Amino acid sequence: MGRCFTASQRLLLLRKAGYRCQHCGVILTPDNFAADHRIPYSKGGATQVWNGQALCRECNLLKSDAFEEE
Repeated sequence: MGRCFTASQRLLLLRKAGYRCQHCGVILTPDNFAADHRIPYSKGGATQVWNGQALCRECNLLKSDAFEEE
């Protein structure tokens, strides 16, 4: 499995999040959605739904490769 979530994984993450950013709550669209690794890929996080979350691009950029609790 590579770094990028598959289309079906991305759709599942969106549905699980109710089409809202899991950090700020903004409504997610194809233009502002980013599938994010809770445990960063760069730090050994798997590209699996259990390690994913739906974020808006702004929150994803702010998070960078930090752990969720950082």
